Amino acid sequence: MKRFHFETIHLIMIGLILFGIATIFVRVLQTESALIFALFIIMVVVVALLHYQKTTYESLEIEQLDELNQDVEASLKTLLEKMPVGVVTFDENDHIEWFNPYAKLVLSDEYGNFNKQLIADFISQKRKGSPSNVITVGDNKYAAFVDFDNKLTYFIDNVYDQDENVDPNMTRPVIGIISVDNYDDVTGSLPDADVSKINTFVVGFISEFAKAKHIHYRRIEGDRFYFFTNYSVLTEFMDQKFSVLDDFRQQAQERGLPLTLSMGISFGTLKHDQIGQVALQNLNIALVRGGDQAVVKENDDHKELLYFGGGSVSTVKRSRTRTRAMMTAISYKLKTVEKVFVVGHKNLDMDALGATVGMAHFASQIVRKSYAVYDDMAMNTDIERAVERLKEDGQSPLITLSEAEELVNQHSLLIMVDHSKINLTLSQDFYDRFNEVIVVDHHRRDDDFPENAVLTFIESGASSACELVTELLQFQGAPERLSKIQASILMAGIMLDTKNFSTRVTSRTFDVASYLRSLGSDSGEIQMISATDFDEYRRINELIIAGERITDDIIVATGDNHKCYNNVVIAKAADTMLAMAGIEATFVVARTSHSTVNISSRSHNAINVQRIMEKLGGGGHFNLAACQLRDCSVSQAQNKLIETIMGELAPKED
Repeated sequence: MKRFHFETIHLIMIGLILFGIATIFVRVLQTESALIFALFIIMVVVVALLHYQKTTYESLEIEQLDELNQDVEASLKTLLEKMPVGVVTFDENDHIEWFNPYAKLVLSDEYGNFNKQLIADFISQKRKGSPSNVITVGDNKYAAFVDFDNKLTYFIDNVYDQDENVDPNMTRPVIGIISVDNYDDVTGSLPDADVSKINTFVVGFISEFAKAKHIHYRRIEGDRFYFFTNYSVLTEFMDQKFSVLDDFRQQAQERGLPLTLSMGISFGTLKHDQIGQVALQNLNIALVRGGDQAVVKENDDHKELLYFGGGSVSTVKRSRTRTRAMMTAISYKLKTVEKVFVVGHKNLDMDALGATVGMAHFASQIVRKSYAVYDDMAMNTDIERAVERLKEDGQSPLITLSEAEELVNQHSLLIMVDHSKINLTLSQDFYDRFNEVIVVDHHRRDDDFPENAVLTFIESGASSACELVTELLQFQGAPERLSKIQASILMAGIMLDTKNFSTRVTSRTFDVASYLRSLGSDSGEIQMISATDFDEYRRINELIIAGERITDDIIVATGDNHKCYNNVVIAKAADTMLAMAGIEATFVVARTSHSTVNISSRSHNAINVQRIMEKLGGGGHFNLAACQLRDCSVSQAQNKLIETIMGELAPKED
């Protein structure tokens, strides 16, 4: 029954009646009390009428909402029953509760039995993170989606037009970031007309690259572009080993421009903001590895990084501004801790020892309890001589690994120099005792990087870790200067990694060397410390004589499987062979312990040995790298190495 409510005419009539009643009271009784009583009666009636009207309107509003909801539910039910969309609801245990007629039509067999298991399996796979959004029923494919919040599954017919060759994984979104290496350095001092020509070249190249693959891109800064595509296009780039990097470098060289491209690329399902963040992280990795390369990783913490390119020696130029900024940042961080421990990599070489001593000196200017840590149980002869001279000098806070382990507390900080991989650090047990780490390195960043690194100073364009540390000391400008022996050890480290200033040197290298010389670096001291003894020289020659050419310009030398060599001997053998005429790369494979085979590699500028060593679990520089293989023979390691070399040198697919 329809509820009664007052109209405007009703209110007017009630008002007239009340006015008449009040007039009668006043006329008949003719007293002030009668007037007040009449007004009170009128007020009560008005309030009662207003309350009734309010209650009536609220009830009508609720009834209208109920009727509207019923109409919407009826319309939605009708829509779900008639539209070509399958809808299935499920409970907390993924059991099917309800399905609309279209879902029943698609998923029922000829006897009318609904295939609940197919939907349940699809929901289960989506819970496990499956990227597939396709349900296959007979010869038909349906795009399917799951809403776990509302416990709803729905699927749509003909989204793939029954194309058997369509793989939904290939449609996953890809976000890429392109950086033009050294753009600011090249354009910083040029007139506007020349900058315009460079921009025309860069934008034209990126535009053609994007147009050829139907990629959407946008330039966000002078040297940076974002692009968006799908996984099928990315697979083409990976199959071609990102030949676009080589094309850009070649065209830039033809114009006399020292420009290259670096790319950070990520892909995945959903969460496009996270895909973009991973792409940016990948670009940063490409830059610290020297540029001129692409780094690809899926939007998943458990997926591995993929590296492409890196076909030229480090192309990203270093900045004094960045070095000064890092000096300031490291200094501020040191002020927050009680103790600082500096470590190099396993089997210290002169660069690692020099960087350790230099960085400990840097830290000691801020934190009194700063130590240079070395492993007295694993030292080569040159390192033993260097440590002995440092102890005689008495200016370096040297302590052994066992002594350092007793001094560490919760307010201690670890500084890793000349390495950035956890499995290469002086002692992983010692590393595990620290919550925060600072990394100072000149090798390209790779996997196994410390997750607790609070500051990272990686410059792959530097000749050595000693060069980086010396620059930090220069900018620090502390009143306490390096001693003559300390300066000599740092110089020895630079000389080792540059092969006596013959490779990987820049003007910055000579600036640093000049600074160390002004502090009293002694070439005679360096010669005495780095000298090769007779037995070591014989072992080096044993390895050289065992060398064989695997191509016209590559030599691989292998040691006796039953004889152990130290790292210095292996490295010096590789260095010596590289100096031979017509040789572009050398590799030395030799056993260093009962369970470990080491490979030391060197090259000029045509072959990237760092990329070869990375594929075998190692790393390093473009033309100086190494790796360790465990639980295998020397011949097995040699076979793995040769197979990797040949795979790296194989021609790229068009």
